[in-house]
Amino acid sequence: MSIIRRGAAWLPALLALGLSGCGNSGDAQIRLLNASAGYASLDVYFERSGTAGTPQISTVASGTVSSYTAVVPAAYTVYFTSHGVGAANALSSLSKTLANSERRTYVAYGDSGSFGVLDINEQQSAPNGGYANVEVLNADPDAGSLDVYLTSPGIPLSSASPNFSALAGGKASAFSAIPQGTYELRITGAGKNSDLRFDLPSLQLSNQETLSLIITEAPGGYLVNVMALPQQGSLTVYANPDARVRAAIGVSGASSVSASVGSTALLSGAPASTVGTYELVPAGSQAVTVTVNGTAISAPSQSLTAGQDYTLLIYGTPASVQESWLADLNIPALSGYASVRLVNAMSGSGDPLSLAVNFMPVASGVPLGSDLPSGAASGTSPYDTEVVATTTGTVTVTDYTTAQTLYSQTAAALGSGNVYSMFMFGSTSAPIGVLSQDR
Repeated sequence: MSIIRRGAAWLPALLALGLSGCGNSGDAQIRLLNASAGYASLDVYFERSGTAGTPQISTVASGTVSSYTAVVPAAYTVYFTSHGVGAANALSSLSKTLANSERRTYVAYGDSGSFGVLDINEQQSAPNGGYANVEVLNADPDAGSLDVYLTSPGIPLSSASPNFSALAGGKASAFSAIPQGTYELRITGAGKNSDLRFDLPSLQLSNQETLSLIITEAPGGYLVNVMALPQQGSLTVYANPDARVRAAIGVSGASSVSASVGSTALLSGAPASTVGTYELVPAGSQAVTVTVNGTAISAPSQSLTAGQDYTLLIYGTPASVQESWLADLNIPALSGYASVRLVNAMSGSGDPLSLAVNFMPVASGVPLGSDLPSGAASGTSPYDTEVVATTTGTVTVTDYTTAQTLYSQTAAALGSGNVYSMFMFGSTSAPIGVLSQDR
């Protein structure tokens, strides 16, 4: 609906509202991109008269961008909130003076309890003919600093230099003029071209286009997704094409275990009590192949969620091999803390296990083949408990049924922000503990 300015009688109400519906030619045009995985729906308030009133941008779902809202040029306090909670409960706020006819997109990002906003000025001058103007926003602080490569498709990263280097979480790069054409977009950890976090085989940069690439978090906490937003244009979301998978071997008495998912080998001829490294595997349904001591084991296909990390846990005895899939959450722990979970692969026992760090309970009653207690409530995560980071920690695993101490590691280094899995293998009489730093 349009509000038509017809005289002084309209002015007080119009000034209090701060908006003009579909807008007038001089109004600022503002929209919100919800790049947050932690907040399903967001509202934005523009306050200039002492009260925020109702949201001017409302119900913006995660992974979407709103339409533009016309805002009268003036100085505002801008409040960003979860949908329906009101400006008094804002997640973040900023002071902003909006100019005549400006266009701007706010990018909201972050997990629950960790919220931030980046700002895209959508009035950039067009680049020279034959070029596109590109900026990158790192809206995934959990990913750490990242390098971004735009190369000819198929070029090895070992022979390429990043177009955008060491871009920290919550930061935006400067714009860079890049020749128009088709590129492969790859994102790696900063200074580590082998640490591939995202790979899009084909991205078209058009002549004199202005494009913002927004890096967002993926479900597993380590890989990333990308959104592409042309200046004043429509949003395109690129989900990570891959998942990360590793195998862990808890088969008692096994001397040689091999495992692959799709065409990707996870382990080859590995002994029991081995924890493999993460490998990139295409998302979607993948065949699973397992052999134990040279004998092929029946294993059902597995559907892999894009961007998720997994542990394929192989346990039991050579005569009765079992597999379970654990969803790994490799989001860094809070500063000063470490995240530790317990994985029960102690096939020679069968009893549930419990974990304590510095004699404080972390996990209790975790059955064989799992990382969660039996009957855990929906939504419970094995990563819910964090411990104080230390270089001299004591990690203790006990038999939940008998209270027998099975494993104890002193002087365990649990680094600030790191993520660990405490794998238990072997039997009651010969327990084997492997403290794996997952991130």
